[in-house]
Amino acid sequence: MLDDWKGNPVLARIGDPKDGAIELRCTWDGTSLGLSLDIADDRVVRVRSGKGHEDRVDISLSATGGKPIAIVVYPGNAIVKEKILAPANTQVGSTPSFELRVNFHDADQATGGDDTDLVLATTINLGDRKDLLDDFLRTAHLKHADIKVDVMADLDPDRRGKERLVAGGTVIGVITDQFAYVTLPAQTPSDVREVRLIPLGAGQLQVVEAIVRQSGNGGSRDLLMLWTVWSGQLQPLAQVEVRKQQGASLLESEWKIAKSAHGPELVVTPKPAVGWNAETWNEQAADDADPILLPWDTKKSGTGYTLHGHEVSRRDLAARRKH
Repeated sequence: MLDDWKGNPVLARIGDPKDGAIELRCTWDGTSLGLSLDIADDRVVRVRSGKGHEDRVDISLSATGGKPIAIVVYPGNAIVKEKILAPANTQVGSTPSFELRVNFHDADQATGGDDTDLVLATTINLGDRKDLLDDFLRTAHLKHADIKVDVMADLDPDRRGKERLVAGGTVIGVITDQFAYVTLPAQTPSDVREVRLIPLGAGQLQVVEAIVRQSGNGGSRDLLMLWTVWSGQLQPLAQVEVRKQQGASLLESEWKIAKSAHGPELVVTPKPAVGWNAETWNEQAADDADPILLPWDTKKSGTGYTLHGHEVSRRDLAARRKH
């Protein structure tokens, strides 16, 4: 019955074949986890009533820190058929490792021996997931030491479970059963000022936020960039200028997450200007991003960004009243 598992090495073993032993093998294809338990025992004890001392295998499988899945297996013999107790429709989300505990209850009391428990406890690291991270890093020309962000979060409304967000250097990647990444418009890794997740829109779906500094022509600007994840791919949502500097003159915006009728909203508002005013401001508005907000704007006092599906909607905040 184990012919299909000959290519899978023994992951862990415990016990003595003469008096009860377990060999564990596993397989992982990026979606399904399969376990093989080769249990050696000199006699299989089952009773027809189902009450009393019987051989059985208790299996507990859990994502690290999660609620365990419990499976109980009673082997069959000439007296009683096998019986398996397991949760119906069990599903497991993405996780880099599992905690596995196998308890073989060897019931030899009925034949004059002693009842003993043989416990095998181990951690299963999903090797293909690690290999996929290594593939991503190799493709993006990154090293493990370059990684600044590595988190699991619910990012993709088109997929069940959580996705893995990895950011380092000038790259942001998402790892599922495949990987996808974007290269930020930054000259050096130090120009990537921040990468984090923020809640946005109904259901508080997490979106990716990055702050990128760009320099040139004697000045610099910061872009606030947003992405959502859809079908495993990073989809751009918005680019917003939040800082612009030329010499000693400076315009900056501040932003925060606020409550709205449509869920969390990103609210961007201008700070007081330094060195510039309505008369001296002569910079051309950006055409590749939402332009920097002007503190002397009489039509609006800021902009609100809300997620609807996989697109962002914008609304102008009411202008401040003059006193």
